[in-house]
Amino acid sequence: MREQFIRFYFALSLRTHLILLVLLLTIPTLVLIFHSGASQRQEGIRKGLGEARRLVNTISMEQYNLTGDVEQLLVTLAQIPDIRNQRTKSVNTMLGKILTGSPHFTNIVIARPDGTVWASGLPTTLALSLKGKRSFQNAVITKKFSSGEYVVGTISGKPTLGFAYPLLNESGEVEQILAAIVNFNFYNSLLSQSDVTKNISFSVIDTNGTIVHRNSSPEQYVGKKVEEKAFQRMKSGPARDTHIETDNGDIDQIVSYRAMQLPGEQSPYLYIRATMPTTGALENALRAELINIAILSPLLLIAIVTAIPIADRCFIRRINKLWDAALRLASGDLQVRASDSVSGGELGELARAFDTMASQLAEREQILSQSKQELHNLNEGLAKRVEEETEKRLTHERLLARHARLAAIGEMIGAIAHQWRQPLATLGATIQGIRMAWDTHCLDDTFMETAELDAQAQIYHMSDTIEGFRNFFSPEKTVEQIDIRKVVTDVVPLVISQFTDSGVALEIADTTDEAIFTISGYQNELKQSILNLVSNSLDSILEKRLLSGAVDGTGLVTIALRNTGNTAIIQVRDNGCGIPEEFADKVFEPYFTSKSLHKGTGIGLYMSRLIVEESMGGRLGYISGPEGTVFTIELVKNGIEELNNG
Repeated sequence: MREQFIRFYFALSLRTHLILLVLLLTIPTLVLIFHSGASQRQEGIRKGLGEARRLVNTISMEQYNLTGDVEQLLVTLAQIPDIRNQRTKSVNTMLGKILTGSPHFTNIVIARPDGTVWASGLPTTLALSLKGKRSFQNAVITKKFSSGEYVVGTISGKPTLGFAYPLLNESGEVEQILAAIVNFNFYNSLLSQSDVTKNISFSVIDTNGTIVHRNSSPEQYVGKKVEEKAFQRMKSGPARDTHIETDNGDIDQIVSYRAMQLPGEQSPYLYIRATMPTTGALENALRAELINIAILSPLLLIAIVTAIPIADRCFIRRINKLWDAALRLASGDLQVRASDSVSGGELGELARAFDTMASQLAEREQILSQSKQELHNLNEGLAKRVEEETEKRLTHERLLARHARLAAIGEMIGAIAHQWRQPLATLGATIQGIRMAWDTHCLDDTFMETAELDAQAQIYHMSDTIEGFRNFFSPEKTVEQIDIRKVVTDVVPLVISQFTDSGVALEIADTTDEAIFTISGYQNELKQSILNLVSNSLDSILEKRLLSGAVDGTGLVTIALRNTGNTAIIQVRDNGCGIPEEFADKVFEPYFTSKSLHKGTGIGLYMSRLIVEESMGGRLGYISGPEGTVFTIELVKNGIEELNNG
């Protein structure tokens, strides 16, 4: 991707590069503008949070003072004899005067314990009752100053919230309930007197989430529930908080609230909540950012318009002259010169360099024509040498393969000799037994039948051995599906006699996770590779005995089978003498061997690697140390097809 962008960039015209350079020079200014805008936006948000918090604190303090005034007023009224004696006319007159001098109250009423209102600051002829009001019920139950909830006044017809105070008799029973209905409109004057932004609004919300008062659009919001998500956040959150949240219209807004709670009550009776859209807080920042961009745009346009003619006169015309000279040079005109039409500055230096190049090309053209004939003659001789060397390499590889085959045949003949020793010894003993039975006149039908069966069994065993070795050296070389377990089990009988005679154990450890694990390849060649590795492991154990001077010892060769996904892994592990570290880079070279004199030809491992890697598309490697050596063959299921296709 990076290389593609670089090629695209350098393919642009010089005029485009100059325009891009002008634009690039404006980037720091743009960065400063946007950084300043971001800083101003952050400052706007911070200021908005502070204004919302300050407004909520101001209204909360007023509400706190108002609540205290209400409580003090009701406590004072409870001490007046006319109220205790329920003198309706004089009490109504007194309450009316209090309302006239206290715009904070909508009404003040007094009710009996059953809720019946017997006195009111506002004149009315209606029969009123406070029995269903929250403030009345809480005051009767708690016998303390209590808060109410959103109601629409029966007399005033205004949305409000009331407080109640119980007047107790000498026995502590509720005798009367004094209630004050609060008017929240005076909070609007607090907003107009403060220096907060015009976009901010506040709401007074009761304990149920109902909006009691709102400074903006009260007819649309008052009496309705606040958004459930916002109310639950206030209800379950801290007593006061200022944050940014998203409303139901997916609009970000600054929110600050504070919960008002009376002593002794379990939940707040009122929430003061101020909100302001973040766009309002960011208004000044956006205006400043637009002004900066408006100032920069004409300057950028002037720079671009100026850069185009400068680029055309100072660069493009002169470069076109160099281009024309280069085209003439490319067409074969080696006498062309560019410095006559382009001079001065870096382009003039480039023109002089162009002329020097044209002169050198003319000289080299002459030398090149002389060298072509020499090169032609050299190529003819080189092709002949390549053919000769290729034929020598193929002959050498065929010779190595033949030697490996002969070496394997020699090892197999030794294996056959080991396999036949025991049957021949048994046949000899059988013949001697027949002779002894004849001499002692004990030769009868039963004895002859037993001797015949023993002899036939040994002969059949020797015949099976020959058949097995004959199949192993079958000249067929066809790709087939090979069961790796069967390959290993076919190799073991060919060498088991040497292992038994040498006192070395040979084991198979099969941990493949499939019932049958097959690969494509050449079966007999794979057997030959495994046989070479197993024979090398046996020689390594015997070499270790020879070096240690021991007559016998514990020797073990393990053929381990496993698979990982589509790869079959065959490992031949031994506890022999290992491969010296200085021979690590030569193990798979032809005619190299680290064995003692007259042991090994040095082509077994070389041929094994050719078979595994070049014939079957696999991999052969090893690790070795003082405790022994592990050779690992890795074959992919379809490795030979991938090798042929590649």
